[in-house]
Amino acid sequence: MSGSHFLSALRRTLGLGRKQLKVDSRHVVLITGCDSGLGHSLAVYCHDSLHMTVVSCCHNLKSEGAKLLQQLSTSRDGESRMHTLELDLLKTDSIQLIHQQLKDLLSRNPEYQLKALVNNAGVMCFGEFEWQLPEQIEMQINCNLLGTMRLTRELLPLLRQQQGRIINVTSHCGLQALPAMGPYAASKAALRFWTNSLRVELQQYGVEVVNFVPGSFVLDSNIAARQQQHADKMRQAFSEEQHALYDSYFESFNAYLKILSGFKAPNQLKNESLLAKFKDAVTNCQPLSIYIEEPWRYRLYRWLFGICPTPLVDWLAVRFCAMPTYESTRKQST
Repeated sequence: MSGSHFLSALRRTLGLGRKQLKVDSRHVVLITGCDSGLGHSLAVYCHDSLHMTVVSCCHNLKSEGAKLLQQLSTSRDGESRMHTLELDLLKTDSIQLIHQQLKDLLSRNPEYQLKALVNNAGVMCFGEFEWQLPEQIEMQINCNLLGTMRLTRELLPLLRQQQGRIINVTSHCGLQALPAMGPYAASKAALRFWTNSLRVELQQYGVEVVNFVPGSFVLDSNIAARQQQHADKMRQAFSEEQHALYDSYFESFNAYLKILSGFKAPNQLKNESLLAKFKDAVTNCQPLSIYIEEPWRYRLYRWLFGICPTPLVDWLAVRFCAMPTYESTRKQST
């Protein structure tokens, strides 16, 4: 590490020189996963409260969330500040098209600066590892981790040239793995460590990289909207032995999760603490390496996970999830 990098790291550690920079319509932020939930809320917040120019990437431009974003047509010199584009992180041509559309936007407006890439898009599938099908496991790894890497790699030259920053939305599951969420937790933990590596690599080029860990918004988004369809596929793939062992437990498990299924209308999260941390991640000249938003229950459990021996951590993880277990289902049936 060079002397200048060491001094910068020391100042960051001591909290020296941290100040928020004013952003306006000249500053562009690209956010993925804006159809609903956190991504939709952050796109609206950046547009309405921070007055930035927003490139909101949705998986489906016909979704209700995409249509609501398209209605935000505040203009400056005839140029809308909300640009809603379609993005599929599993398709290279879709990622390349987003790159070209972003370059075109910046080219049309030479005063624009790409301020941040917010990698928020993700998918989730609940189920014990033995239940989940290979395509369900690969879907979570491919979208949450590899898709985020593909998009970031595509946009890195622009981010480097314009001194933009990367904000990767990870998860509490990346800090502590939970039962019935193994592949999802694996994707988020991998994303967390890749973020750490990327942060060190890109500091020398003036590109900040941030790990943003929000609280759980699974009930406010569509990240698990297809849970029952996923469960049906799992059940159909069971062997006779698995049916005999799991059926009662599997039924209780997925009955508990029915509240997650079905596509919900997009809403705007009113969590002021979360939005304040996000604003700091976007606008601070020296952002923190990690921002964690959590209720007191999450904070307590995370502290206990860090100090307890493994058997107790395992017991606490089950208590934290509060979902049906094989043993609890057997007790109910006897």
